[in-house]
Amino acid sequence: VHRILTTLKSRGYVIQNQQTTKYRLGIKLFELGCAVQSTRRLVEITKPYLKQLSQSTNETANLAILEGKEVIYLDTIESTEILRTEIMAGTRTPAHCTALGKVLLAFISDREFESLYKSDEPLSSLTSKSIPSLEELKKRLKKVKEQGYAVDREEYKIGVNCIGVPIFGRNGEAITAISITGPASRFTIDKMEKVKGELTTISKEISNQFLDY
Repeated sequence: VHRILTTLKSRGYVIQNQQTTKYRLGIKLFELGCAVQSTRRLVEITKPYLKQLSQSTNETANLAILEGKEVIYLDTIESTEILRTEIMAGTRTPAHCTALGKVLLAFISDREFESLYKSDEPLSSLTSKSIPSLEELKKRLKKVKEQGYAVDREEYKIGVNCIGVPIFGRNGEAITAISITGPASRFTIDKMEKVKGELTTISKEISNQFLDY
């Protein structure tokens, strides 16, 4: 127990009173609590929109945030189709292999991007269609930023397509992203093009609710 307390103390999760030698909770736990509240707010605000998207497209709608070089899925509303993509909340995936990840990476600063991806670091490939190099990733992200959305054509999983858009906070920062995912046999390039307008409109509506974020 003492070893655990020493570790927690060194990381700011507990504070020790030097006179009584007793411990109390540290500021780090308060920070974690704030992060949890912030994430909960993201889910609560976006859930009705995800349901709307899932119902109108009959595909799976997702919400995710960027953490390092990964995206974390915070919420998903699954399609009612028998053939569907199943991604659980809490799932982590390499950002460069998903529409959600690419659209979030596209809006971070160059300095932050360079701190995440080293020039000599190879990119992991989940399928034969995953982005193969850092140079190619930069080209794709430039295009994503210009057009305001990203697509994943079987880059994360063979047989699965996805289109994602960012959600912005008051400082113009992409704080999260939403996407529509479906089987490539049904959620074709043409269908992704058709739902792009609705997805973009909804992302703007959600962004308006995060002006004070």
